[in-house]
Amino acid sequence: MSFLGNVIPYSTIPYLIFIVEYGLAIGSPAIRIGIAVLGGIGAALGKVVVLLIGFAARKVLPEKTKKSMELFMKLASKSAFIAVLIFAASPLPDDILYIPLGAMGYSPFKFFAAAVIGKIFITYMALLFGGIIRFIVGESSILAAIVSLMATVILFLLLIRINWEKIVEDLTLKGWKVFLKKMVKHPLDYVKK
Repeated sequence: MSFLGNVIPYSTIPYLIFIVEYGLAIGSPAIRIGIAVLGGIGAALGKVVVLLIGFAARKVLPEKTKKSMELFMKLASKSAFIAVLIFAASPLPDDILYIPLGAMGYSPFKFFAAAVIGKIFITYMALLFGGIIRFIVGESSILAAIVSLMATVILFLLLIRINWEKIVEDLTLKGWKVFLKKMVKHPLDYVKK
C-alpha cells in the first residue's frame, strides 16, 4: 500500500489510513515498528519512481537549462537532502520537490536515504497517532475519523505557518547545532509573520 500510495505523482491515495488500520489490528508495539519500517521503505521506493520521472524529463531539456540545473545542484546539494527529509516526514506535497530534483540529476541514493528516514518517521507517527485516537474514542470509526480529520486540518494549518525557507537557510548556512539551539530558544523565528 505504501508503494502504491506514493508511486503515482501528485496522487493523494491515503495509504496511511490502511497502514494505521493494519497496525492497530496487529496490536503488538514491536510489530508496529516493523510495519513503520516496511511502510517507510515502500513509500520511499514509490518516491524513487517519481524522482526517476524527473530524470526522464531531464532528457528533453535544452543543454543550457541542464547546465543551469547542475550548477544549482552543486550549490544546493546539502540542503536538498534536508529538504527531501522534511518533505518525506511531513504531509507536505512532496512531488513538487522530487520531480525537479530528478530533472536536476540529484543522486537517487541520497534521495532514497532521506526519503526512507522521512517516510519511516511519518508512518510511525501515523501508527502512534492512530493508536492514541483509538484509545481515546474507542472502537467508533466515525468518531475516530472526525477526530483524525480535525487533527489533520490543525496539523496542516500549523505546517503552512512554518517558514520553511528560513529553516532550510539556517540548516544549510549555520548547521544543525545552531538551528536546534535557535529552535529551542526562539521557535517563533520559524513562524511566518
